[in-house]
Amino acid sequence: MKIERMSLAAGFVAVLILGPAAFSQSHRPALSLQAGGAGHEENNLHAGLAGGVGVAIPLAPRLALTAEIDYWGVRSRTSHRKLYNGRLNVLPILLGLRYEFIGNGYFTPYAVAGGGFVGTKFRIGELPAAPDVTIDQSVRSGWAGYFGAGIQWRLSGFWDFFTEIDYLLRTAPAQTVTRGPDGVVARDDIWVNLKVVYWKFGLRFLF
Repeated sequence: MKIERMSLAAGFVAVLILGPAAFSQSHRPALSLQAGGAGHEENNLHAGLAGGVGVAIPLAPRLALTAEIDYWGVRSRTSHRKLYNGRLNVLPILLGLRYEFIGNGYFTPYAVAGGGFVGTKFRIGELPAAPDVTIDQSVRSGWAGYFGAGIQWRLSGFWDFFTEIDYLLRTAPAQTVTRGPDGVVARDDIWVNLKVVYWKFGLRFLF
């Protein structure tokens, strides 16, 4: 009886110790829900709150294909040959690869990299202008790359908590259009630095 009890106790301890490690190496798809903040390099763009959803499909023991859709909106302040006062909405749709490094079974660090399409829409705010003069600006959507790193914490057999910092690489063409009272239209082509540090945290559900 004592030997059986000791065997059961040893098995229980082994499950506690090795269980999280086994989970961390399992080949399981995951769905994530995330939130955080986005800080742009452009000095006339403020930081904004961000959020999104993502999925991960395992390709190898520590390698997964990832896809995510995020969103943030930031305010801008008027600057010469940049965006004027208004609001910039950003919608990245990204594909990438996530590589998990060897962790301790509970905490697993990882690196990510990839690219995708970044949708942008700018709505100009109120501007001091001459009578009968209107000014409008637009920012073109386009492709971007990104890379980052994070760490995930195994909460249970089905849930992970994670935190991650990504750097999005994107410089977008934009245009300022000025319409005068006589119908004359002036167009000024500019560039907007959309490089951004995106810090996020959230939960992953493993199927």
